[in-house]
Amino acid sequence: MDLPEGVASRFVRVGPFRVHYLEAGAGEPLILMHSAEFGGRAWFSWRHNIVALARHFHVLAPDMLGFGLTEKVYNFTDPAGFRVRFIRDWMDTLCIPSAHFMGNSFGGSLILTVAASQPVAWNIRSIVTSSGGGYAPVNEARSTLNDYDGSRDWMRRILQVLFWDEKWWSEEHVEERWRASLEHGTWSATAAARLVSPGIPRAAPPERPDYRNVQVPTLITGGKEDLLREPGTWELLHSQIPGSELHVFSPARHCAHIEFADEFNDLALQFLTQLKIGEA
Repeated sequence: MDLPEGVASRFVRVGPFRVHYLEAGAGEPLILMHSAEFGGRAWFSWRHNIVALARHFHVLAPDMLGFGLTEKVYNFTDPAGFRVRFIRDWMDTLCIPSAHFMGNSFGGSLILTVAASQPVAWNIRSIVTSSGGGYAPVNEARSTLNDYDGSRDWMRRILQVLFWDEKWWSEEHVEERWRASLEHGTWSATAAARLVSPGIPRAAPPERPDYRNVQVPTLITGGKEDLLREPGTWELLHSQIPGSELHVFSPARHCAHIEFADEFNDLALQFLTQLKIGEA
């Protein structure tokens, strides 16, 4: 992980867990939540955004439990609640009472789910999503992400699901993601979400969030050519979240914040800095 100037790699003890996160900038806290494909981590999701965002915000990007350099842990009985409590405890450990939140894919969905819940477990000032939230159909693209066999060829297939432009499936990117996916404990922790441990009761699947309950300023972004969502998903999500803003990038799949990094950064900062001015 070759970090740019001004971006620090840090570890902190959160309860019994050693947690890794990236940190940069100063000002109001902005927490970045990464995606959850095999090998996923904060650096892969946000390396094209963190420097630009850190010019205006105190950016913190954790590796979730089970991902990246954080301990490889999975909770079979209450996975969703476990993740939510973990982020709240991590914020408490770092003395972050409230923050703006930005999430890609799994990370964005988690943020919106928390924001739509009662009571809200995190003190969320605002939300920016990139391909987060909405209905995720079970289709061939989803199976490609879930059925990873640990091979380079399959990792290329995963990247082809996530990205429109073939430069993101280059040998360099495939090699980096493939090696990350095979780090000790990484495959097991990610694959655990598809398993049921014998003798341990598993929580019922969570109900779909009622996005009408989201009460904070929200910017929704996504790719028009996203293979992991039905056409029109982002427009529907926009109609459900009161007062939300929407921008759909094209051509882009599930990681428009990477494929259109400069445009996304400008859009997100315009949205977030207007909130700062409005609160002043």
